[in-house]
Amino acid sequence: MEWKVENADWNFEEILKTLKKYVNRENKKVYGILLLILILLWAVSGLYIVGPGEQGVVRRFGRHVRTTTPGLRYRLPTPFEEHDVVDVATVRRTEIGYRTERADSVEEEALMLTGDENIVKVHLFVQYRVVDPASFLFQVEEPEVVLHTAAEVALRSIVGQNTIDYTMTEGRVEVQSR
Repeated sequence: MEWKVENADWNFEEILKTLKKYVNRENKKVYGILLLILILLWAVSGLYIVGPGEQGVVRRFGRHVRTTTPGLRYRLPTPFEEHDVVDVATVRRTEIGYRTERADSVEEEALMLTGDENIVKVHLFVQYRVVDPASFLFQVEEPEVVLHTAAEVALRSIVGQNTIDYTMTEGRVEVQSR
């Protein structure tokens, strides 16, 4: 049985004879050693490092199974387990009404209507740290966006309940804390 593909002669019987010649007892040992090395490399691929101020979240088939502390850690190799590392020490922030990196106001967020129907420009920033990395990763899609939106809604609600004078003077601290 001969096949001709793009001016090349393919004789499968000769190819099989050549392959059989290379697969003998000595080569079986080499293949066994190579297979063992590949299995060891796959097993070692489960090692990962969690840095200081971080926590690791290990997932088995996509489901959270444990949270790990800083250091050299091990999980079952892919596809059985995967990991995410979350920074829990850094104080994160979200800004409403302005952006520090651009040093300008975001009018759509900053302008709010008070209870006495005046327009006031309000800027707020919220600082937070991640306490539960598993919840941070899996409970809400895009948690930073959700926090930003929730803080903006809460601020608009509080400003909308008070007069402009109260919001800008004696009630300023109360509005901030609420």
